Amino acid sequence: MLNSAERAYRIENEKVLTDDKARLWVQDNWRNFDVYRVPVDALLLNADNRRFRAERMWAEAHLGRTLDPENNPADELSIESLLLDTSHRVEDDQVVGKPTGSSDALKNDWLRRKQESPLWIRPDGTVRNGNRRLSMIKRLQREGGAAGLEWVDAIILPINDINEATLLEMEQREQLTENFKVRYNDIDYLLALREAAENRGIEWFDPESIESVAGVLQNMVEKSKGEVQRDLYAVKYMDIFLEDSGQTGEYHRVLKTLERFRDIGRMMQQIEGHYPLEEDRILQTLFAAVRSGKGHLVIRDMRTMFKQDKPRFDSLSATVVKAEEDWEPDGPSLSNPGPSALVESGTGDEEIEGDSEGEGPGPEVANYPKGAVGSAIDLALDGFKASRQDDVVKVLQEVCNRLDALSERERLSIALAGDDGAVVRQSLSKIVQWADGNRHLTDRVDET
Repeated sequence: MLNSAERAYRIENEKVLTDDKARLWVQDNWRNFDVYRVPVDALLLNADNRRFRAERMWAEAHLGRTLDPENNPADELSIESLLLDTSHRVEDDQVVGKPTGSSDALKNDWLRRKQESPLWIRPDGTVRNGNRRLSMIKRLQREGGAAGLEWVDAIILPINDINEATLLEMEQREQLTENFKVRYNDIDYLLALREAAENRGIEWFDPESIESVAGVLQNMVEKSKGEVQRDLYAVKYMDIFLEDSGQTGEYHRVLKTLERFRDIGRMMQQIEGHYPLEEDRILQTLFAAVRSGKGHLVIRDMRTMFKQDKPRFDSLSATVVKAEEDWEPDGPSLSNPGPSALVESGTGDEEIEGDSEGEGPGPEVANYPKGAVGSAIDLALDGFKASRQDDVVKVLQEVCNRLDALSERERLSIALAGDDGAVVRQSLSKIVQWADGNRHLTDRVDET
């Protein structure tokens, strides 16, 4: 494999100037750049590509080393897989996966129409924009030979002309703008947005600062100010969640959870300043939903319950606190990455549905009382929804259906004799007491 100096020498001596120009937005101005034909085998995939940052963290955690495509051919193949594949796993010290439909479409489009726009590269051949296309070309070369794939168009961005800060902003604008590109995986999108916000001096615990930076970034990401503000709050609470779990900055542990943190951000944005003595407890309850594997729709229901029946939400919070008493946070466990489509653009205040196939099960948290907390959330929401049900006949019929189900196959007797017998007996006693307390209503019916 070529080192940095060798790649730079080859590019400088073998590049061929074309008649094309590339127009890029640089430091608030349009600039025209020369386009060159450069040899593919002098180019290097960028291991620091922001499009797969969380997945790279996952891969490095499982491989037990930093990905180094410049010196390790297996790592170059791993990066290709992270960019082009899904259902990743580690085999023989290398990341592998299954090609996605989007990577197949990218390949077919290249074979039919060839190259549409130039790659961005540094003088040493490191690709800064166009890594997916380079990965696809390298894979095609291995599958069918290099004929017709030896050269690509590229613009060369010298360091003395465009420094890293300028290039970072160019990359953010280019890659956060969706256009016809493959969208970021959810956490990678949030990380890119987070980086762009911090470059603009955001104060994460100042709502006015978040709102101001959202207004600055909205044109960069081609979303409304409200949408960007919503996503910045998602970033904020994703960071707090990882810190609370003892895994600060380990974003690969919360892959495919964007919609959960969006809804947590929505709720906490309304809570902040209005319930100063309760913010920590409310946030603990929302984080409990994530740790117990609940999806964003459940968190959205919890937000509705808080608005319409706060005493019930408070009761749930107390149950969560009790369930977590003996739990010591060791942090989420490693989870498998996969594609996670961002939701379609709408308005910032709109309740936007996520891609149910793109939402993951949530982080696996060591020793967490997942069953107890999950059941508490389910029961609280079931009670809340039942309390909002005006059709008494339907509610009673649902109760009868559940009681009938308990009578099947002696389920109730078996449960009473099991490990949870005391809890079952307590719940059964409540039902009997309720029936006794309302028996007079049936007697009144019989009298009539």
